[in-house]
Amino acid sequence: MPTILKTFTAACLMFSLSGCVGTAGISTWDYRSGPGYETARSQESRVQVDSAQGLTHAACTSVRRRQVAASGEVVAADLTACRSE
Repeated sequence: MPTILKTFTAACLMFSLSGCVGTAGISTWDYRSGPGYETARSQESRVQVDSAQGLTHAACTSVRRRQVAASGEVVAADLTACRSE
């Protein structure tokens, strides 16, 4: 657990603040393309510290694909998957 989250958790517990909430997150993004295709991928991960619920974690990955056939037809697909712990 990152030091900032440990410090925040300790502060919430030490002062017994009801409704004490803190959130930290990180996002990454990747784009690739070539002849006839494009792919974009993003990932987001968020950790939340809540004095009532404790430590929670959620992560989502989104992928967007686009292909162009020789005929000019464009086929696109989007997919998003999330999980919580």
